[in-house]
Parts: sequence; C-alpha cells; structure tokens
Amino acid sequence: MPPAQQIGDLVFLVVDDLETMRHITINQLRLLGAGKILAAHNGLEGLKLLHHHHVDVVLADLNMPLMDGLGMLKTIRADAKLRKLPVIMITSSAERDRVDEVIAAGVTSLLVKPYSQALLEARVTRALTWTPPAPPTRQRATSKALPPDAATPMTPATPTQEEARPLPCVLVLADNNADWLPALSAQDYRIIRTTTEAQALKAAASEQHPDLVVLDCAATGPAPYALLQQLRALPGTEEVPVVLLEDSAHALDVTRLEPLGTVDVVERAAAPRLLRLRLRNLLHGLQLRHGLQQHYDRLLETAQLQEDVEHIIRHDIKSPLSGVVEQLQGLLQDRDLTHRQLATLRAIEQGSLHAMNLINLSSELFKIETGRFVLDSKPVPIVDLLRRIADIDRVSYADKRLTVAVLADDTPGRPALLARGDATLCYSIFENLLRNACEASPAGARVEIAVQEQDKLRIEIRNPGAVPPALREHFFDRLEPGQEGKTGLGIYSARVLARAQGGDVELVVSDATDSTTLIISLPAFR
Repeated sequence: MPPAQQIGDLVFLVVDDLETMRHITINQLRLLGAGKILAAHNGLEGLKLLHHHHVDVVLADLNMPLMDGLGMLKTIRADAKLRKLPVIMITSSAERDRVDEVIAAGVTSLLVKPYSQALLEARVTRALTWTPPAPPTRQRATSKALPPDAATPMTPATPTQEEARPLPCVLVLADNNADWLPALSAQDYRIIRTTTEAQALKAAASEQHPDLVVLDCAATGPAPYALLQQLRALPGTEEVPVVLLEDSAHALDVTRLEPLGTVDVVERAAAPRLLRLRLRNLLHGLQLRHGLQQHYDRLLETAQLQEDVEHIIRHDIKSPLSGVVEQLQGLLQDRDLTHRQLATLRAIEQGSLHAMNLINLSSELFKIETGRFVLDSKPVPIVDLLRRIADIDRVSYADKRLTVAVLADDTPGRPALLARGDATLCYSIFENLLRNACEASPAGARVEIAVQEQDKLRIEIRNPGAVPPALREHFFDRLEPGQEGKTGLGIYSARVLARAQGGDVELVVSDATDSTTLIISLPAFR
C-alpha cells in the first residue's frame, strides 16, 4: 500500500455521474489515506475543477452524460498544463469496444467494474509513479502483453500458477439447522461459516474478502436490507455477489434489493437443488470480469511497451540520421566535388531527409488524431524551407527532367515570409505534397510553388495533369491497407498537419488547362 502520508498529501478527483459509485470510490480512497478528494458528475464539470484546483490523480467513469471519460481524457492530454496528469478510467464489461480508444488517448490505468479495494490500491500506487507515454505511432495495441500491476512487468500466469490459485471464498450466514449447507462442497469452495449478523460483518471486513456471500433469511430475519446496506459499506465488498435464501411465506421486496448491487434470491426449499448452480453462475461472471480486467491490463501494457520501444527506436535512429544530414549538407558546400559526386550526395541527402520525415510523422500524426498534440508555434522561414525541398526533388526526379521553381518575393531588404507553426510539420507537409506533384507530372514538365502573404501565408503547388475525377472526392482520404483508388497517407497527413497548425490544404483541379493546384494556407508570423 502507498505510504499514508504520501497519499494524504495528494488531491484526487473522482468523476462519475452515479452518486453511489462516487461514494464508493471516495470511501475507498479515504481508506487508502486520501484526505483531499474532489468530485464531479461528468467530464465537463471535472475539467472545470481541474482548471481551478490542483489535482494529482483523476479517477473517471468512461460512460457519462455531457462529456464522457474518453472526451475528458483527450482534453486533458491535449492541454499542455494537464497532459502529465495520471488518469485512471473506470469502465464496465459492456464498453470493451471503446477500450482501444481510451488506451490510444493515453490512459494511465483501467478498472473494470466491479473492482476490489486491492485492485484500486494497486492502480493508485501505479499512478503515483506514472510518467506520460512517449509519443505513440499509429498502430494500436491488439496483442497480449503483461499486466501492469507492478512497477516492472510481471510474467503472465502459467497453467501451474492458475491451478495453484485458492478456491473461491464463500461467506455463509445461516443457523445451525440449515438443511442446504451440504450443497456447498468444501472441495469447491472455502467456506466461512457464521451464525450472527455481527460475525458475518466482521468476517466480510477481514483482510480476506469473500468472493460470494450467502445469507439465509432464517438467520437474518425477514428483512435483511439493513444488513445488506452495512455489507455494501465495507471496503472490498461493495460489489460482491450476494445470494439471499428467502422463506416462501415472507417474500422479499425486490424494489428494495435493486439499489444494493448484485443480489440473487432463491427459495430456501429449492436451495439444495439450485444453490450450487447459482453460485457457479455467479462465480463464472466474476471470472469473466477478472479475465476482462486482465485483458485490458495486457492491452494497456502492450501499448505502453510499444510506445517505449518505438521511442527508443526513433531516438536511436533519428539522432545519428540527423548527424548524417548535417555532414552531407556540409559536404555539399565543397566546390571541388565532381558532378557525379554531387548527384550521389544529393540522393543520399534526399533519402535521409525522407526517412526523418517518416520518423516525425510516426509520432506526430497519431497524437493529432487522438487529441494529444500540443503545438509549439515558432517562426518558420517558409521560402527557405520550400527551396531546400525543391532542390532535393530536382535531383530525385532528374530522370524526368522536371523544372521545379519556387516563386516568391524575397528581394534583399524585404521582410522574410514567416509561417507560425512547427518547422518539422511544415517540412512534412511540403515534402509530401511536392513529391506527389512531381510524381504526377509528365516528363519535362514545370512544377511551380508560388508563395504569397495575405491574411495567412498562401502557398500554391501547381503541376500539369488533372487529378482523375474518380480520385477527387477521396483525394485527402487515408489509404488503408488493401484499398485502391486513393492517394495514400502522404496527402492525408499533409492536410491533418496543416490543420493542426491552424491552416488547411485545398485541392483545385482544372480540366480546361489539364492542371492540378494544391493551395496550402498557414498562419503568418508577424
């Protein structure tokens, strides 16, 4: 368990539209030593609290009105001041189709309802040492991985470990004359036998919480509702399934049982025949939820491990690649190079820059798509950047004898045309779009890049050859594996990257002149 003093110094935010669940979670946190707990009914209310109060850990339900947990999580990860905040998402078994989105959005941990006090404790402990994931790639976790209950990965359970698990624990409250007790075999369950309500509550509050509870109304009296409420108030038993054995002469009020969690009712006369079946079914449901929790843990661990590995790969590749580019650009200034040497170095430079572009795209594009991107705007000398890309493409498409011209008024003394954005993203936009224009142009053609400053910077890339009518509607769509009739990830990513910087990309096709123009707008830096 985390040190009580450390927990006591933290501020928790519990976000859930159900008052009962908020109350349960808050009580569990208090038992862990938390003293500063804020509560909200939905994501919008939770975000308001985050902007007015310091919070260390968020526990949010996935399914809420107005703004759900996923929307709140995406907003947190997109906020530069909040993005490092640990978020524990609480979900039900019916929401498994949204778990991939939650993981992709950068959740810290997942809890499947109902969850135990011990599981919440493990998640809170993990959140205290959690660090934001490295920039992710576009792939999502779909395979098995390791449960993240500890700071270091654990080995998945082997069949031998599974067999060694203890039998389910069943807490029984019944008088000594109960004729149904033989239905509970000691070979199937670990049975804790009690004969009074006080004994049953004491056993339920012990460190070893029961997996199931069987209450005989002959021992509790015809109105066990108060006992059930006390049982639900105990940490670790809030959602433990309960079977009530009723007397046919004193039928229980189902409407009073509905707010008390998972409660099943069996007539005492039918208990010897039905009790084992009911318990087995309830345990099967528990095992399914536990298995779902483990599955979600493995998906989350897979995503986090994948992000860590890919971050290392990107760092280990990008750093030496950047050094290679710098060395190449230095060599290209040598006036003694032969034409053949110059062409070779230009080709190597082009390949290296293209590889760096792919590395950058792998990290930034996914963050934009999942709402985790934070733009760090700086002045970008757009004409210089375009001329560098044009120089590279002239060499890359030398066999097509293309003319690649950058048209811009950058006479000496005139202020440079600067875009407000990210230089790496701008490079990716124009590298993809200009390469597409060169590939689509016929041999000997002229490709023009015109730059103007209006309300925004307007960059037009014009090339001969009209985009076919069948492709125009889907020109900016993402090309998925196996699909045909689209233009691929480069065009799609260019528009996404432009919009992330407050700009856009527009396609203009002229059948009359048989030409294609891409109009890129970016905020001007003034």
